[in-house]
Amino acid sequence: MTFPTEAPDPYTILRGWLSGIYLRPDGQEVRGRAWDDDTRYRYGLLLAGIDAPPGWHQDWFTHIGHLVWHFTPSHIQHWATRLTNLDGSPMAAASRGRAVSAVRSFYAHCTEDLGAAHWNLPPRRALAGPTPPAERESLTRFQTDALRTAADRYRGPHAERARLAVYMTLAGLRPGQSIAVILQHIHRDNAAGPTWRLPAKNNSASAVTRPQPVPRPVVWALDDYLPVRTHKAPHSTGTTGPLLLSRTGRALDRVTFPRLLRGVAATHPDLEDIAPTLLPDVVAHSPSPFADETSTDTRRRPTGQGNE
Repeated sequence: MTFPTEAPDPYTILRGWLSGIYLRPDGQEVRGRAWDDDTRYRYGLLLAGIDAPPGWHQDWFTHIGHLVWHFTPSHIQHWATRLTNLDGSPMAAASRGRAVSAVRSFYAHCTEDLGAAHWNLPPRRALAGPTPPAERESLTRFQTDALRTAADRYRGPHAERARLAVYMTLAGLRPGQSIAVILQHIHRDNAAGPTWRLPAKNNSASAVTRPQPVPRPVVWALDDYLPVRTHKAPHSTGTTGPLLLSRTGRALDRVTFPRLLRGVAATHPDLEDIAPTLLPDVVAHSPSPFADETSTDTRRRPTGQGNE
């Protein structure tokens, strides 16, 4: 490193980098890249364990320790081969590649923006290994029907919120999209039925798609949830802010969302075996039980809920 003072704290550098505002070694403040929420979460988790659940210590800073400024490419290779998911299962090749990219991007920032020594890191492929095309995991239609039934019958904490979150996932929304939906992007005042502007996949919450129809069953779940939505200023109000809220009035986070989904799945006997490791992305990529219910007409609602 060529910093004029003692070796800096990597956590401080990371926080400044991801916030988009950081200081050069000469003290000059720089407004850098505007990161989207998904990248900030993923880089913070992989590099420093930010927002990691208890027991997960696979982040790069923890692994490399005092060698954070004096590592070799072999250290990154060793770290990548040992990476696990949050549930302890081995990380897939594609995910390992993204983790290595996070490390390479961090040190590129240190080199280019902070005037640090150049590490001459090999390409991602050389550090993480080739990424074979992976077969996309999905549930069967029988399992998604069972998950819908579990959501309808769920009587745990914040049952209406849990049902809506599960329904949104069954409708094909990935967790980042569901978390980023805001009330202002849900429109009910049109003859064609309710629509919403959804956050684009793998992008910032501000990058929204064209208005899309809300599947009729999701409308029913939405109508059940809104009267009990736990909005609290300044984070949210009855007409603004994130749709899916925690008890503090803030948006659900990416750790709570899969826990919520797994809690609902665990209540169904046909899903008990897969519930502990069920991922929202897997559900979103699975055949939707709403596929044959494309109409958004909410004038006639059947007695009872869903598949009960």
